[in-house]
Amino acid sequence: MTIRLWTTVLALAVLLGCAEDKPLPRFDLVAYGDCRHREQIHRRIAAAIVRTKPKAVLVTGDLVDRPDEEPIWDAFRDIVKDLRAQADYYSAPGDHDLHPKKLFEKEMGTETLYYDKRIGDVHVFILNSMGRFKDPEQLAWLEKTAAASDAPHRFAVFHHPPFMIDRDRGAEADEIRSRIHGLLVKLRFCAAFCGHQHAFYTTARDGVRYVVTAGGGAPLWTLDPSLGLPDDRSRRFHHFVGLHVEPKRVRARVIDERGVEAADLAFTVCEHP
Repeated sequence: MTIRLWTTVLALAVLLGCAEDKPLPRFDLVAYGDCRHREQIHRRIAAAIVRTKPKAVLVTGDLVDRPDEEPIWDAFRDIVKDLRAQADYYSAPGDHDLHPKKLFEKEMGTETLYYDKRIGDVHVFILNSMGRFKDPEQLAWLEKTAAASDAPHRFAVFHHPPFMIDRDRGAEADEIRSRIHGLLVKLRFCAAFCGHQHAFYTTARDGVRYVVTAGGGAPLWTLDPSLGLPDDRSRRFHHFVGLHVEPKRVRARVIDERGVEAADLAFTVCEHP
């Protein structure tokens, strides 16, 4: 190896080390998802989230590749043990999570695939999008429970996004959107955090902020920003989203797997008079 190449390698090592040691902001909540497949990436992201000391972590699903295998869940559990020791961990089910053995339900400590949690000023609704929201019972529960909430901020968390910037999956987003978007608008949800599209994407539609955070370790998808709106933001990278919650505003910052903020991706989730 040449001296120049050694210098480059050492410089990169120093840079990475500095990124991992650099202090991270404190977040009230963190959202991420699609952390299956590449365990080392997920491990780095989980370690970075720990450094932000959130009260709770909202996960958009796809935790593992093979949900019927106990060793796969053992590996997942080892990766997130420090994170779950520090913060509450709530996950919506994804494509790769469910199986008749119900290991996902066992891991999450719940028998139901949709439920709600109040976290300070935020009321979180974990939803099951695996049936493409065809279940009228879940939608009736959501409408009744969310309508009764007095929380300043209401967040939905589910796997399949109603808006995607991927040319091959437009029909899939259309189906989801036709069943859930109007209800979220009606119930005045601030935001919905989704996964499935392996990258970062955020868009505001009819007063609802959609945040696709699906960069937890799964292979990244190719994005086509031309399919979105001019003010949308997107990036094809592994990441998580940190949230600062205030009584009348929620602000978001996007952090990569090394713990480095993508400052140009920061955005306001919601703001109320």
